[in-house]
Amino acid sequence: MKKSLIAVAVASAFVAPAAMADVTLSGAINLGIEYAKSSSSGATPSLARTLLNSNYSHVDMESVDDIGGGNKVIFHYQLIAQPQSVGVDNTNRNSFLGIAGGWGAFKMGTNENVYERMMYTADPLDGALGPGGNLMILGTPGASAAFQVGQGGCAPVAATATAAAGGGCVDFYRRTDHTIWYESPSWGGFTFEVDYTLSAYKSQTTDPKVFSVGGKFQPEGAPFYIDLAYEQHTDLFGAVAIANAQGAAGAANGATGSTDTGMQIGGGWQLGDLGLHLRYELLKYKLDGVPGFSEYKRAAYWLGVKYNLPSGYVGAEIGRAQDGEADGNTADDTGATMYGIGYFHNLSKQSQLQFIYGMTQNKENATYTQAGAPGIGNAAGTIAPGQDSSVFHVGIKHTF
Repeated sequence: MKKSLIAVAVASAFVAPAAMADVTLSGAINLGIEYAKSSSSGATPSLARTLLNSNYSHVDMESVDDIGGGNKVIFHYQLIAQPQSVGVDNTNRNSFLGIAGGWGAFKMGTNENVYERMMYTADPLDGALGPGGNLMILGTPGASAAFQVGQGGCAPVAATATAAAGGGCVDFYRRTDHTIWYESPSWGGFTFEVDYTLSAYKSQTTDPKVFSVGGKFQPEGAPFYIDLAYEQHTDLFGAVAIANAQGAAGAANGATGSTDTGMQIGGGWQLGDLGLHLRYELLKYKLDGVPGFSEYKRAAYWLGVKYNLPSGYVGAEIGRAQDGEADGNTADDTGATMYGIGYFHNLSKQSQLQFIYGMTQNKENATYTQAGAPGIGNAAGTIAPGQDSSVFHVGIKHTF
């Protein structure tokens, strides 16, 4: 009898905390076979290869604690899942601890900021970073940048360094760390979010930080939405990366600081089974203390279409980045056009078969890349000026 009581007590010690924790596990594994190809450009030969790509695969853990008064402590931890690679750690992606109630939510941790997530809204190809995704055009001026995270390590470098080696950070779809943010409740369909990174990477000379704010209007049950977002980067030196990519690195040396800004406005409309998404974006990059290359800007346009079918849906999109401007002068042939199309077949409520094709066509001096496509030295993302790239993906997505 004593042994039975001891066993019950020991079991209770383990069971009770687990019940109190109320942790849920969810996520999505999205793995497929890809054929990726880049064209020749100048001294860079063409290259084709096959690979497995896990796209936006992740595993999530969540816990919610009701503390009364309509408020809850909320915890979320997300791990990158890459089943195609050996020795790749499951690193943190979007994770936070916060408190939420009828007044909204305050969170702190790592975050895909609101500016980036609005681009995801306008992408019908299941993941704006994957094959055919709009992050190959929106949120970047090229500079061989496929996706950058964090806000540290973006200081200017020597004239001989390349953008891929860390000469500035250009992307406006950044997953930042040391971030605090507020998410509003819905007021008649209007919501907004404000994100701000703390000065964890501040040095004696630079203070890399990101500020992001966005609002969306979508009344409950309405077939449309409108959104607007603005993001500012301090001391991320995006113009240095642009100068490196366009062969003008020397002109951007000696910068003492930088202020880069992005603005986008978009909207969508659902007409029965047909969904339409439009978006415009303007990026500006400014350097302090550098005559001759103090400002660079570029505009881009995007159209996405999604048509629901009984078996799944079809998506297609086209994006066009205009030629940039450096200090008021046109940067000739620095624009690009991207096309994407996909069919998504539902195998069940949890599993889906995917066929996606994406192509990025660069003008002579443009360096927009395609996710997964090989470039200089067989490295994805390191596109030579004028090099085109394409990716065809066949895969399965399983959510749980």
